[in-house]
Amino acid sequence: MQVKLDNSFKVRELEVRFKATRYNSPAKICSPQEALVFLRPLIKNQPRERLICIALSPGNQVVGFEIVSLGTANSSLASPSEVFKAVLLTNSTAFILAHNHPSGNCDPSDQDRQTCERVSQAAQLIGVEFLDFLIVTEDSFYSFAQSDSSALKKGGV
Repeated sequence: MQVKLDNSFKVRELEVRFKATRYNSPAKICSPQEALVFLRPLIKNQPRERLICIALSPGNQVVGFEIVSLGTANSSLASPSEVFKAVLLTNSTAFILAHNHPSGNCDPSDQDRQTCERVSQAAQLIGVEFLDFLIVTEDSFYSFAQSDSSALKKGGV
């Protein structure tokens, strides 16, 4: 099949606008603990799971963040296309993914492990560095990059 291109089609131009927010947080994230300082105000005392993507520059400067999804009290859906939207639109070279567990238990579920693996594989394909996947509770956190069974190959932030 041969497609003949002429002037009979139109392509929409994509315009991206970012919302500027005053947010008192570290400008640079070099450890899970610094990511936690950034994340806690966004997910503290939330009754439902929130999945957040923090987009970073080559020097781990925070470029932006997006609340990727709002879930239920015990689950949150994460499609790689939604995760990478903020990363790609901000021309970021790295990112950190995080979500809260309102239950207070920061142990990763099987779904958390599968999400980490899927996002890690997708990041490798598109050439963006996936630094860490954090699970945050009121009192503690879990870092996939610091765990022995990490799906993250490079050791994280």
